[in-house]
Amino acid sequence: MRLASDIQKADAKQIQPPAAHRTDKFLTEAGPQLDDMDDIRRKLEDCLENRPHDKTEILRLFDNFTKKAMNVHGQSVAAKLDIKAGR
Repeated sequence: MRLASDIQKADAKQIQPPAAHRTDKFLTEAGPQLDDMDDIRRKLEDCLENRPHDKTEILRLFDNFTKKAMNVHGQSVAAKLDIKAGR
């Protein structure tokens, strides 16, 4: 078996392991959506404080939150399966 060259060793140190790489990719993709979800949470809190009877707005915000949450959930499941599969 051939030993790794110094260049190959340096490259190996710079490349993340597959699980770490996939996790980093997930966090990069999901980060903005999580920020959006936090923004929706603040809007819901504001709505409850200032307009607690505005059912239409509350449902609209919940719908937006649910869509984002389902998307993040799907991305997290895909990332977990990729990590388990070793990709």
